[in-house]
Amino acid sequence: MTTPWRGIVDGATVTSRMNFRFSACGTRAACLATTESGGQYAESWSLGEDGPALDFSAELTCNPTYTTVLPLDGRCLLVSRHGLEDTQNLDLLHQDGRLSSVGGTQHAPLALLALPAGAPGLALAWSGRAPREGAADQGTPLYRVTTGTPWLEELVRLPGRIRDATICGPRVLLALETPSGKVRLMVDPRDGNTRPVTFLDDTDRVLASTEHHLLLAVRGPQGPRLARAHLADGSIHPFDPDTAPRGMIYPVAMDPTGTSVAVLETVGARTLLSRWNTESGAVHRIEVPEGELLPVTAWPPAGLWLPHSSPRRPRTMAWLPPGGPELRLPAAPVEPWLPGRVESFPGAEGPVEAVLYGPDWRTSSQVVIALHGGPASHWTLGFNPLFQLLAAAGIAVVAPNQRGSTGYGAAHTLSLVGAWGVPDLADVSALAAYVQDQREAGLERPAVFGMSYGGYLALLAAGTRPDLWSACVAVAPFLSGPRLHADGNIAMAGMVERLDGLTEAADALGPRDVTRFAAQLRSRLLLVHGRRDESVSVNHSRFLAGKLAELGCREGTDFRYLEPPDRGHAALGYSVQDPIAAVVTQYLADGEPAADPALEAHL
Repeated sequence: MTTPWRGIVDGATVTSRMNFRFSACGTRAACLATTESGGQYAESWSLGEDGPALDFSAELTCNPTYTTVLPLDGRCLLVSRHGLEDTQNLDLLHQDGRLSSVGGTQHAPLALLALPAGAPGLALAWSGRAPREGAADQGTPLYRVTTGTPWLEELVRLPGRIRDATICGPRVLLALETPSGKVRLMVDPRDGNTRPVTFLDDTDRVLASTEHHLLLAVRGPQGPRLARAHLADGSIHPFDPDTAPRGMIYPVAMDPTGTSVAVLETVGARTLLSRWNTESGAVHRIEVPEGELLPVTAWPPAGLWLPHSSPRRPRTMAWLPPGGPELRLPAAPVEPWLPGRVESFPGAEGPVEAVLYGPDWRTSSQVVIALHGGPASHWTLGFNPLFQLLAAAGIAVVAPNQRGSTGYGAAHTLSLVGAWGVPDLADVSALAAYVQDQREAGLERPAVFGMSYGGYLALLAAGTRPDLWSACVAVAPFLSGPRLHADGNIAMAGMVERLDGLTEAADALGPRDVTRFAAQLRSRLLLVHGRRDESVSVNHSRFLAGKLAELGCREGTDFRYLEPPDRGHAALGYSVQDPIAAVVTQYLADGEPAADPALEAHL
C-alpha cells in the first residue's frame, strides 16, 4: 500500500540511500542519498501518523563510506566526515544547505549516538579506537557533543571499552569490556550518573529496547532464545513464537509498550516481516511488497519505520502503522528502472537461487554471472544500480546465492567455514557450465564479475576453469584468506577468523590462493581497486598485476588494471552514471573501457 508522497525532491532521481540513522525518540530520520548523475545529498525526514515527509535535501560533498548523519531537534543534521590520517570533522547542516562547524579531532574514529530528548547537547560520542598495546587502561571517556568550547565535553569516564549502546527512553545502556569481563551500565546523559545493570550479566545480546523493556537473546538448553526483560525489577521472561519462522530471523525493534517485536525473516533473496507478541508468542505476518528491508528501525507511537527497496525502486522509508496488517510505502512517480526476478539453477550439489536482471540469459548476446561480497551475505531483490546499468546495456545478469550465502539455512551458509573457495567455487563453475550449455549456439561464453570476496571468487573461477569464461572483472579482490588476515583491518581479520578462512583446501586443486592460478587467467581481465580501500589493501591487486606481468601478460592488452585514487572499498560508487561503473559495463559489453581522459592514467 502507498501513502501520499510529501517530499520535495523527485524520488525517481535517487538511486541509492544509505547510512540511515534515527533520532532517539524515533520521530525523525536522516540518510545519505546519491542521484542518477552522482550528486550527493543529505536527507532529513519527519516520521508521523500520516507517513514519512522529506523535510529537506541538501547537497553534501562526501564519501558515503566515511560519512554519518544524525537527525537533531529543530530539523538540523549533525554531519560527521572522516578524512585522511584519522581526521574527523563534525558540522551542523541546516535546511538551507548551510554548514556550520562544530569541531574536528585527530582522535578518530569517534562513535556517535543520538541524544535522548531532554539531554543537553547534540549527541554522545566516544572513541572507537583500541588502546595502544602496553598503554595503561584509563577507561573510556563518554563525551557530550556541543556547539560550545570545548565542543567535546566529558560527561563521565567509564571503566572499560564501550562495545555497544542502546537508548532506553531518557537513558543509555552501555556494554563495556573491562579487565574483569563484560559489564553493563545505565547512563543518564543529563547528568552523567551511572548505575550497574547486573541482571544482564548472563545474557548474550540486547537486541532492542524501550524506556521500560529490553529484548534479549538468552542462552538456553536448546540454544539461544528471545526474552523480554523489565528494567524496573530485573525480571526476564523468555518467549517463543507459536508459528515456525519462514527463514533466518532478525529481531529488530520493540513497540513502545514492549509487547510486540518486529522480526525480519530472510528467505532466500526476499525479506519478510512479522510481528511477535512477547506475552502470548502469537505471530502476525505482515504483508510486504516484494523486495529488501534493512534491519535499521525505529518504533515510536506512530508506528514502525524501516528502509525498503525493490528491483525497480531505490530505498525509501517504509511504515507499519500501529496494529496494521501491511507495510506502507510513500507514493512515487513511475520508476524508469528494469524489473528483477528470481530463478533457480543447478549447482554442484543442489539447486542455487539467483537474482536476474535484463534480457533472457539463454538468448542475450552477453551474460554476466555476478558474485556477491561477504562472504556471509547474499544478493537480494533490492535495488542495484550496477545491475540496472548492465541490464540497460543489454547484458543479462545472473547473480547466484551459491553455497556460503546467507538466507538458505545453516548448512548452506556454514559449508564455507574452513573451506573458502571450495563449495562456492564448485557451485559457480557448475552454474556457468549449465548457462553455457543452455545458451543458443554461437553466443559468447558467460563473463564473471565479483566484488571483494566475490572478486576473489571470480578470479578463482576464471583461473581454475578458463574454458568457461569469456571475461573476468574483479573489483577490490583479495588473493587468499591467509593474505587478507595478514594485512586486513581488525574487522576483516576478525571475519577471516570467524569464518575460518585460514584453513587451506586439501583437495585436488589445493590452496585457494589466486596467484597459484594466475597463469591460467586467459580470458579478458579487468582489475579495479580503490587506492583508499579501507578493507582490502590495494596491494592485493597490485601484486596480482605484477604477477601477471612476470608471466608475460601485457597490461593494457592482456589485462587492464584501474586504480581510482579517490575510491575506497566501494570502488564502483552508488549511482547509475558513476564513471567507474561505466568502465566496468562497457568492458563487459564491448571488451574495451570508455575512452575517458580522467581514467586513462589508471587503465
